[in-house]
Amino acid sequence: MTTLILASKADSASLTLRLALIAAHKWESTSSPLGELLVNTEMDAHMLLVDGLHVKSDNIGKMHMDSVDKNIEDIIVLSKHVSSSEVPAMTVHPIGVLTGQEIGEGGRSGGVYGTLVPPNPRMAPFLRAIVKRGLLDQRLSNFDLTLEATHHGPVMSLPTMYVEIGSSVKEWTDPKLAGIWAEIIIENLSGKSPDPNKRWMVCIGGGHYAPRHRDILTRSNELVGHILPSYALPDVDEEPALKNFEKVLKAAILSMREARPKAEVIAHLDRKSMSANLRNYVINKLGTFDVDVVRGKRLLTME
Repeated sequence: MTTLILASKADSASLTLRLALIAAHKWESTSSPLGELLVNTEMDAHMLLVDGLHVKSDNIGKMHMDSVDKNIEDIIVLSKHVSSSEVPAMTVHPIGVLTGQEIGEGGRSGGVYGTLVPPNPRMAPFLRAIVKRGLLDQRLSNFDLTLEATHHGPVMSLPTMYVEIGSSVKEWTDPKLAGIWAEIIIENLSGKSPDPNKRWMVCIGGGHYAPRHRDILTRSNELVGHILPSYALPDVDEEPALKNFEKVLKAAILSMREARPKAEVIAHLDRKSMSANLRNYVINKLGTFDVDVVRGKRLLTME
């Protein structure tokens, strides 16, 4: 099936990444009611350029699938990465809204609180590819090459991931940086999709850039789905917070099972980031969804 690459005219990095992909491979223009559509002539990929910001492009994947009457396997969104520190970064992440006041309210950057989008299993291979590239390319020596926790919109029904360049205008408009991601995207899409039967992890705890989970993923061949950081975890003494978190956790697990029904979902915890009470609560709650918690050391020896 086909991968949809989504770009936005409202995002300068998205435009730079799109141009890098056009320069790196062969595409043909075709009509679409949704935007400017390019179809790759050598691999099974479409690239759609929309006018609006991608985080507000709810269900654009399903809309595109209907418009071309062809199954879309997954979505890769091309985006800028924004950080107050403006540290240069190349990141990947799943999407959905983990925090808010009331489940169902709109997120500040698209999406809906409590709605988690089926994640794209290509994230871990992309992460490993950019980290490996960082070891070889001096231009990336001062970059954070990492994944981020699940955050922001849009709402999608198809497995989706974000590929980002950050964290300032300098990086967003750099064609050489965009060319690095373009090479990784083309190499990945030209190969086999991840095994639909291979297990994957929901990652819980730690910071937004998930250093402990990143470490496991870069040292193993595991796949990753949603990442729920410490700031999205509840106070175990606050009943409303617990109820909201249970809905978010359920949405994370169900969205992963929706994306890959044959794949086992396991959990990896950043244990040091949690109190004993919180850790026990999370482990028990995962058990109600038939999700086993696997320690990092074991993940490194299970391949």
